Amino acid sequence: MTEQLGLKERINRFIKAIMGVEGVSACALSSRDGILIGKAFPDGISAPSFAAMSATLLASAEAAASIAHVHPPKQIVATSEGASLMVISAGERTLIAAIVDDNTDHEKIYTSLTEIAHEIAEVL
Repeated sequence: MTEQLGLKERINRFIKAIMGVEGVSACALSSRDGILIGKAFPDGISAPSFAAMSATLLASAEAAASIAHVHPPKQIVATSEGASLMVISAGERTLIAAIVDDNTDHEKIYTSLTEIAHEIAEVL
């Protein structure tokens, strides 16, 4: 029981760190299979579906890169009016998916999320 509580605390710490990045308005931490691990989303949004579709997005981009014989993508960004979806691998088993405000520095956000992703990869 203590080990599970410790894991939940670590996941909550990662979610808080992701949400602490300027420009991130919502996020999910999931397995690469799309299973939701942690989230910070407003009510009314299906975080499990968001996690599953984000994992599909990353897996599809990695498959396309493999077919094209190029390195796997470091990040996937889907841009829309007012916000973007940024998906970043966090090791072999997990990923970060974040909703990012458009009027923020995406490169700075990517750098911050990558640092968090390295920590996640070591722990999860």
